[in-house]
Amino acid sequence: MIYAMAWRDFESRFIGTLGGTIWAVIQPLATIVVFYFVFAIGFRVQSPGDAPFILWFVGGLAPWFMFNDTLQAIAGSVTGNAHLVKKTVFPTEVLALVKVVSAVVPHFIFLLILIAMLFFFAIPLRVERILLVYYFFCIVVLLLGIGWLLSALQTFYRDIGQALTIVLNVWFWATPIVWPEQNIPESFHWILTYNPMYYIVTGYRESLIYPHIIWPGITQTIFFWCFAAACVLVGSFVFDRLKPEFADVV
Repeated sequence: MIYAMAWRDFESRFIGTLGGTIWAVIQPLATIVVFYFVFAIGFRVQSPGDAPFILWFVGGLAPWFMFNDTLQAIAGSVTGNAHLVKKTVFPTEVLALVKVVSAVVPHFIFLLILIAMLFFFAIPLRVERILLVYYFFCIVVLLLGIGWLLSALQTFYRDIGQALTIVLNVWFWATPIVWPEQNIPESFHWILTYNPMYYIVTGYRESLIYPHIIWPGITQTIFFWCFAAACVLVGSFVFDRLKPEFADVV
């Protein structure tokens, strides 16, 4: 059921378009090109280390795109499926998982673009790069935890969706995706430690774009999983408590 709903959700994004699912490829390519010209050519931003800026940038943008788009979709998953929510036998908690599974296809396309760039820059595809699966799992856990919380709250407070757009925009610029972390003073680096997306973005880059794999640090890993576990516990608790009221307010 989850697979069928996820595939229908993915296809629904392109219903009525001439290009169909081709837009799933064109959209990330267009974004990459625009950001590259603005930051690499316009602002002349340099990536840390020896990795080309475009490769460094795409390596961080891939996980952010999935997190940003999927979290917004999950937040509105309950209010957007009133016909299912009102069926008492339907498990509404799977709506968040449906949105995550639906996001796998565009994320996979983004990763294919990134892998093609690795071949272009002659960066070897080592077996250790399978570490990427771990960081993908990190995104999924974080999305489900925060998503359950937001989707439950948005059912009662529709302002959540509007505020989330602003929060994600600030979160994007607070994460070193288009700017190197070396650009901020050393005294403010502790902020990055408490940014769970910094852990994931850095992990994607360190497991993909460099000739040798860089394994995650123990301190940041512990903090990330403590934060992710707290999100899952709080999100699932709030969702379960508010779930009986969904059908009355959607």
